[in-house]
Amino acid sequence: MLPSNTLSVLNGLTEEVKRSRVFGDLRIEIVTFDETTEKIPVKNIIRWSRRPSTKLIVGLVGVQTNQFPRAFDLGRQFRAAGIDVIMGGFHTSGTINMLGEQEPDIQALVQESISIVSGEVEENWAEILADALHGRLKPIYSFAQDLQSLVDIGSAPLPRISPKTMRHFAKPSFGTADTSRGCPFACSFCTIINVQGRKMRERSPESIAEMLRGNYREHGVTFYFFTDDNFARKKLWRETFEEIIKLRKEGIKISFMMQVDLARKPKDFVRLAAEAGCTQVFIGMESVNPQNLKAEGKGQNKVEEYQKIIEEWHDAGIVVHTGYIIGLPFDTKEQVPRDIRYLMDVIQPDQSSFFMLTPLPGSHDHREMKKRGEWMDPDFNKRDSFHATVKHPNMSAEEWTEAYEDTWKAFYSKENMIKILSRWNHNPKVYWNLVSCFFWYKNAALIEKEHPMIAGFFRLKERLSRRPGFAIDSLPVHLWKRAREVTALLISWAKFLKEMEEVWLQTRKKSEKEEKWLEDAQRIQGEIWQALKIAEWQKAYSDAKSTLPAKAKALLDPFEELSSKIIFSRKDLNAFLRQWESLQSRLQELRLHLTREGEAARGWLDEMVRIHRSMSLGDRIQEWQEAYSRLRHSLPSKYRLLHAKFDALSNRALYSREPLQRFWDNTLEQVKGMRIWNIDLGKLTASLIKDFFLTTYFAITYRSASRGE
Repeated sequence: MLPSNTLSVLNGLTEEVKRSRVFGDLRIEIVTFDETTEKIPVKNIIRWSRRPSTKLIVGLVGVQTNQFPRAFDLGRQFRAAGIDVIMGGFHTSGTINMLGEQEPDIQALVQESISIVSGEVEENWAEILADALHGRLKPIYSFAQDLQSLVDIGSAPLPRISPKTMRHFAKPSFGTADTSRGCPFACSFCTIINVQGRKMRERSPESIAEMLRGNYREHGVTFYFFTDDNFARKKLWRETFEEIIKLRKEGIKISFMMQVDLARKPKDFVRLAAEAGCTQVFIGMESVNPQNLKAEGKGQNKVEEYQKIIEEWHDAGIVVHTGYIIGLPFDTKEQVPRDIRYLMDVIQPDQSSFFMLTPLPGSHDHREMKKRGEWMDPDFNKRDSFHATVKHPNMSAEEWTEAYEDTWKAFYSKENMIKILSRWNHNPKVYWNLVSCFFWYKNAALIEKEHPMIAGFFRLKERLSRRPGFAIDSLPVHLWKRAREVTALLISWAKFLKEMEEVWLQTRKKSEKEEKWLEDAQRIQGEIWQALKIAEWQKAYSDAKSTLPAKAKALLDPFEELSSKIIFSRKDLNAFLRQWESLQSRLQELRLHLTREGEAARGWLDEMVRIHRSMSLGDRIQEWQEAYSRLRHSLPSKYRLLHAKFDALSNRALYSREPLQRFWDNTLEQVKGMRIWNIDLGKLTASLIKDFFLTTYFAITYRSASRGE
């Protein structure tokens, strides 16, 4: 979803070298690739390097620890072809700054003649390129290892996005930018402070505005994730917001997401952020357990203040996205679910990203574990904060992983998404932005089984790109596997779409008339359920079902649908009463013909018959019919046509798709149980039509809202 900011920074630095003619008349061509969204054309790159009078340099930039094995593989392929390769990023910088240059992974790069960069290169990039051009690349370039002489980014060239690379992302109008670097805090799991330092360094507000204006006009970038580790600690935060506000007044409607801490904010910070177009803040909450926060050096987080701070952001119309770590020292498999329940019910963030505690090279935790000789999973592929890579004091690796996965399921459950969206249905823009985020996050975490921050919406798999030592499938085998994977994915998407339809139906903003109408309908139905003694019937039915033989059970299956039916009209009522009487006839028939194998259920069937006979409806049915007729005329005008002319989108479908879903679930059970003759073809056809038009209605509403129509 979001492009690499490091790639944009290096692109900007190289463009500046080109613009300033550091190498005279030498023609410089810059080509960027982001392997999260596009295939690296290794053969083409090697072919380019063999053109006459060409010097080609490959930069593997922004390499994280979990990306290191893949970057190393690519580097070796290019080195085998005689191409100079430079690798940098948080893995190499964090390792060298905290552990030195003799670490095995660093020395492995040196042995392959892959040049390593540790630290920021703004002041040295032209020098490195000159070394490459003249064949004198050093094994290691280490800048400001003591973190004392860090780059003045205020005078550095601005990041420049690559339109070619942006085209491969789901949202080409989304960009990233760093307006500052560093963080004053000292969290023990953090690598930022040991690579970018604890002293805040900033770009000037004017240069930030220049960058945003240029990207808007040239590339149509309208949304940014500001990658600053802590925007709230910028000295020039006010001036930066004011410059962005000026852009908005020019008609350049930039919006953005930023990272902030949980300390109380300066006066006007939240208000000005909202005016500048901030739509979401990412807050490193990490835990709601004070013991965990203390253990990880995050004393600035005060759990008792969480709720109030989040309310301040909500009052400004800004969504709160929290980062939360599973596997901190005082976590247990019993405590984690309780903490997450507290997070959802009391703290109430709108989105959360969950991580497993991972000692990344460059962090204090990693260095101390190395000193103590503690076990860490040697496979760097797993050092992504989504796998158990160390031994936890209170949980096995399996328990820890299960707690992590269950946390995703709990937060992005239908029930919690309904709670969150219900809090925002007064604000259509925020509401639909969150719906989009839920589509992205739940699909990634629970369907694709990838962390949303490294996933999009559909995974592309290239057959020939495998780690060394892994077999390459033949084309037919590859296509068969992908066909099965895509089929399973499409089925999961269909189920997820229906779930999101239900979330929308239950949370969409209703008018006062609509709310009153719904309240009256529920009151009438409550009277009907009381008169029919549905609650008593449900208990007797539930007890009887567990003892009935399969064929007898099928006769009573319709009760589950009937007992949860939503009645909104006189037509619904009459249909319900006909089905109710039909069910009673089935009950009598079942009771008379029950064989010895069903003898255990006879007592419960007798109880159901007794309940039915004890009902005294009298003139009640006519009263209910008249009440629903009056209710029909009070239906909000915008729904009358749908109700009268087009039952597929009648008001019963405007509040919940549960009755429709229950029909599909029962139909599936009938098919699985080889009882196809029990399926009502008329009802099946009607349900297909209703589902089609409901999905169409949801899709049109979502698309219109996304476009701001």
